[in-house]
Amino acid sequence: MTEEVSSGEGHERGAPTTRRLPIRASDHIERWGRVLLVVVFLLAAPLASAATGRAVLEAATQSPTTIPELRKVDARLISDAGSRATAARTQTTVRAPVRWTQPDGTERTAVVSVWAGSPAGTTVPVWTTAQGVVTSSPPATHGEVVASAWLTATGTFVVAAGIFVVVWKLFTKLVDSRRCAGWEKEWDEVEAELSRRFRNG
Repeated sequence: MTEEVSSGEGHERGAPTTRRLPIRASDHIERWGRVLLVVVFLLAAPLASAATGRAVLEAATQSPTTIPELRKVDARLISDAGSRATAARTQTTVRAPVRWTQPDGTERTAVVSVWAGSPAGTTVPVWTTAQGVVTSSPPATHGEVVASAWLTATGTFVVAAGIFVVVWKLFTKLVDSRRCAGWEKEWDEVEAELSRRFRNG
């Protein structure tokens, strides 16, 4: 494959002459390699982002903290939660036992995080399953779940873009190295030919 380049000199009737320059194999590799990288990125990045976002959405939907059956109950501290003097110095939480009554009249107890220094009898809101198991956090809203999925998908796309940039640079560096090696080889052949002509001349 060749390219036509004007030499700037005229020949018959003043028409410009052209000189054909060969397109090296490294040029073909670089051209088609870049096309392939772009195509792979445009196909893989959105698919990976969508897959991770969907996985997060499904996992969050099936998580106990997003089940609609979770209900909020008002439990009460069974004993004092740490010393008030400590609570006055540092705003922190401690683990303490609480008790509440299920809809069927069954009393349940659990150990949850409460503000240090809270006295016995303090009302502590907790979220429980239908079986009376306390969850570690309130149920996530639909908006929070969707936002988490979108953030994960966006993060995946950013990571894919970073990988694409790194691979692009490595590929360009590899092709340039091969091109330089080809130029050195051609120059060595030219030098050898010039030396042979000089000796024969």
